[in-house]
Amino acid sequence: MSRNHGGRRTRVRLGSACPALGAQAVRLLACAWTGLVLGCSDTTAESVAPGGAPPSSAPLANASPPAWTTAASGEVLAPLPAHTQATSTNFATHDICAQCHSAGDGKLRDAKGRDVSAVGTWKASAMALAARDPYYLASFADELAFRPGLNLTVERTCTRCHAPEASAQLELEGQPVGPSFASITTETSPLATLAREGVACSGCHQITDSGLGSMVSFTGGYVMGEERRIFGPYEDPRGDFMKTVAAFTPTWGAHIQKSALCATCHTVITKPRDAKGNTGPDFPEQVPYLEWRASSYVREPGRVGEKAADCQDCHMPAADEDGAELAVNAAKAPADLPIRKPFWRHGFAGANVMLSRFGAADPAWFGANVTKEEHEAQARAIEGSIRAAATVTIGAVTRSGATLEVPVEVTNTSGHKFPTGYPSRRAFLHVKVTSGTSTVFESGRVDGFGRLVVASPEGDRVVEPALSFPHLDVVDRPELVQVYESVPVTTKGALAHRPLDAARYAKDNRLLPAGFDRKNSYAAYTAPVGVDADPAWGTSDVVHYRIGGVPAGATIEVELLFQVARPSDIEALAPKPTPAARRLFEFVKAAPPLPVRVASARAVAP
Repeated sequence: MSRNHGGRRTRVRLGSACPALGAQAVRLLACAWTGLVLGCSDTTAESVAPGGAPPSSAPLANASPPAWTTAASGEVLAPLPAHTQATSTNFATHDICAQCHSAGDGKLRDAKGRDVSAVGTWKASAMALAARDPYYLASFADELAFRPGLNLTVERTCTRCHAPEASAQLELEGQPVGPSFASITTETSPLATLAREGVACSGCHQITDSGLGSMVSFTGGYVMGEERRIFGPYEDPRGDFMKTVAAFTPTWGAHIQKSALCATCHTVITKPRDAKGNTGPDFPEQVPYLEWRASSYVREPGRVGEKAADCQDCHMPAADEDGAELAVNAAKAPADLPIRKPFWRHGFAGANVMLSRFGAADPAWFGANVTKEEHEAQARAIEGSIRAAATVTIGAVTRSGATLEVPVEVTNTSGHKFPTGYPSRRAFLHVKVTSGTSTVFESGRVDGFGRLVVASPEGDRVVEPALSFPHLDVVDRPELVQVYESVPVTTKGALAHRPLDAARYAKDNRLLPAGFDRKNSYAAYTAPVGVDADPAWGTSDVVHYRIGGVPAGATIEVELLFQVARPSDIEALAPKPTPAARRLFEFVKAAPPLPVRVASARAVAP
């Protein structure tokens, strides 16, 4: 860390290896609001329960909670403190900004009267809830319990991007620590309140352009000035009113619209640490920005791809929910502000629908002044974002006797890998063949808690592997499932459930974005793993289903499903559950981590 009191600037570069951030990692989707959903025969994203019906907010009647959600007894993490307004030397909670940047009568609303304000669209996002996410808190607590001698390291690592305002304030004051887990979950001091703000207004908008896009800026290596300058996208900011009301100075900053800004926390390079603090090699926990830079979606000085788009183009659309371009005042006061066009919504819809479901299940626990209806609306926006990420089609179905060959093609339509972000995420194919009321074949079915299962005489049998499903070209048995995922392992090759255990990937067959250069300058961080035997794999993948005993006229249904967290990653918190893990299990029982349908297709057997 360095401090320069003449220039009033601080640089800090620390780690961030926690799941909620990854749960809303930079996803350069081919945005649904621009009408770029391609090739799907089903464009309705919904969570999928056994039998294909959308789930209720409670576990399904035919699904018993996994033993690990009920066996753990003991203290449960109490509800988080309720939000209050707070300020520090350099930061302020969103309430200060909301005085002008929330919707009012006819202000900051679209043509149909819907709230498009920065604060109104941000408040239910994964950015706003980054430090309140039950999965993040459970993983954070588990790291602390496993590494009791490294608490300061873990807290610095896990809060630099999940609680950036509090983390940066401590650094600006010369304290090389992060806000503690205890302060985030129990305290009501101004610093603790700022920590629970997550990724908020006065944090993001004070990041300078220093070092953006370079290694030094990654893993929370952003630079925040000490001049209380708020960077925005307009070259003619009207600053006097904000200086008077909030003591911040609006400043034009072209970098605020660039992907490199998002990369400061959405490019996370960690090192595995043992309980004594010894470190291993660099591990690319999540690198969607580097994936994007190697694709035809890149848009940087001197490098503009055929499909050029920045993160903000998809995750902060300058259009309303109907796709109409927004032209509004950027604030509701003062009265003489000009109409701004483009104007970007701050919903940050990515992929972490699990967080929004948890919020809808028990909004009061979060203490964030977000209603059940607002969480549900955010979940719908995220499902739309997920739906735009990939397509699935069925090729020409052929028959040899009673055996069908069904080629299923999955194509990535986003500007980074599919799926991307935190490595608990996965996508998989659910293929079901029925004749009348009989199921002839089914691969990729889940139970009421999102676990992959197959039918057996004794009932559903869980087929979640100890490590991972291999990448497949042919599926000819129901217990085989084509799963697109990145699977981190320790230095000894065991599955790494804790972020700071991960040393390398045993598998990474996530689909590449269009135009991906496998020899890019960050290839060591973006290279696929476990697909060398499938030369046809890349931006798309064709899986050949060989299914016996299929009568003519049978129905073939294919779904591409996405899941925020593998059930095994949640289960890994159960052997020695912390109070935060026990609270996570309660959320899992109330809102099971069922997958979201990305796309589907249907055919009839010849």
